[in-house]
Amino acid sequence: MTRRPRRAAHAPWALLVCVLSFVTGCAYPVRNQPAMVISDTHGYQFAKLEPSAAKDTLVIVTLSGGGTRAAALGLSVLRGLDKIALPNGETLAAEVDVISSVSGGSVTAAFFALAGRDGFKRLEDDFIRKDGMTPLLFGFFNPVGLVRFATPGQERIDLLIDYLNKQLFDGKTYQALIEQKRRPFLILNAADMVEGVPFPFTQRKMDLLCSDLSQMPLATAVAASAAFPVALSPVTLKDYSPCAAQKDPWPPLRVSVNIDKPGTPPQDSLWYDNPPRATLGRTEYAYALGNNSVRTQRKLYIHLLDGGIADNLGIFEPYRMLTTRDTLPSFLGQIDTGKIKKLIFVMVNARSFAPLGLDENQATPGILDMLLASISSPIDRATTGTANQLRQLLFDEFRQLALADPKKEAIYHALAENTALISVDFDAIVDEDCRRKYHSIPTSWSLEAKQVDAVLAVGQALFASDPKFADLLKLTGGTVTAPLPSVDEVCKLW
Repeated sequence: MTRRPRRAAHAPWALLVCVLSFVTGCAYPVRNQPAMVISDTHGYQFAKLEPSAAKDTLVIVTLSGGGTRAAALGLSVLRGLDKIALPNGETLAAEVDVISSVSGGSVTAAFFALAGRDGFKRLEDDFIRKDGMTPLLFGFFNPVGLVRFATPGQERIDLLIDYLNKQLFDGKTYQALIEQKRRPFLILNAADMVEGVPFPFTQRKMDLLCSDLSQMPLATAVAASAAFPVALSPVTLKDYSPCAAQKDPWPPLRVSVNIDKPGTPPQDSLWYDNPPRATLGRTEYAYALGNNSVRTQRKLYIHLLDGGIADNLGIFEPYRMLTTRDTLPSFLGQIDTGKIKKLIFVMVNARSFAPLGLDENQATPGILDMLLASISSPIDRATTGTANQLRQLLFDEFRQLALADPKKEAIYHALAENTALISVDFDAIVDEDCRRKYHSIPTSWSLEAKQVDAVLAVGQALFASDPKFADLLKLTGGTVTAPLPSVDEVCKLW
């Protein structure tokens, strides 16, 4: 009897792989496009956005990472800002000049920059109250998904990018923000997984890669900011430097001033004076040189992961903008001339402190427990006390500026007196049981309805309970137009 050859059981899948490979190609996805023009006035720039009505007041908001928990806490605080009416007829939410964010907070920050206050309800209904985990997991583990991600043209991060576009961003790019011309200036922060430094999505940073931020999809930048290690793949950017659009001198002076000159004695290295500045300078210098044949180590690609790895509060870039003169227009320059007289800085920290039960069990933690702890702990716990540290750093910087130019001493002293730094942090909850419940809300893209309700309330409560809240109202002349809940009230929600 002649036996018929068996058909390979995996033949349909092999055929599907071939088809998908033909459609998507074998190349890795291109996330960023080259720049045709590089100048201080081209692309998404703070200077090109219309100023807020409160011209003498600089309002900065930073939102931390933490999945849907962070997105909800950020929305809650923005709604709290929207309940403060100003003498000019606007609300404080409409006067936000800069919003900087990480991971889950980047969803809220980006959509606020795109849709403004009118987007609050859609953000809540279409993202915060949706189960985002199921479509992400199903998108990967279903048969089509497994085949899709077997090709280089698709990566795990594309699941999150697709979901963000479907729920909120509709494929819009930074060009949409340029065309709106309205503040806040959006800073989405990822982390360079090789260098370990923050990577803010700004045209200033992208210029070093000879790349055009205006063509970058917002969902891609948000996903890069939220690319939790291992679970999601990095977002990889191509470094197009050197390129024809770059002008002499290159690298630009703002980068080269942070690099030791050849022949500098080791003991005189900039690193000893300011390690973060030196580290960032060396990284930016490498970006700017890129694929330069004279370098022994070339920078061809930048791999970006969750921004919380480097700065989980998103304060690094706003602090840099406040303390250097290479932002146009320069914040320091506007302070020098008296155009900026007041500073409102609201920091939202959604860090978790979920008990794992490991410290109640003698058994040796497993591999998964150790992996999660090694990733999550630095992100969640490194932000403790950052608000106070920022206050000290900022005021120390103002004092140094005043000492460097006695004529400006009165100006910077007045600014320090007219600054309100508000910290929204679960750690501020006095009641231990209530604090534990909020800290235990998981870092996930899916929360229970009662958890969402609680976070949407507690953000406003913590905002209003900050000791500097009264100063904020005094500095802005604002009045609260709708009741803001107390911390005691929100602790009774569950």
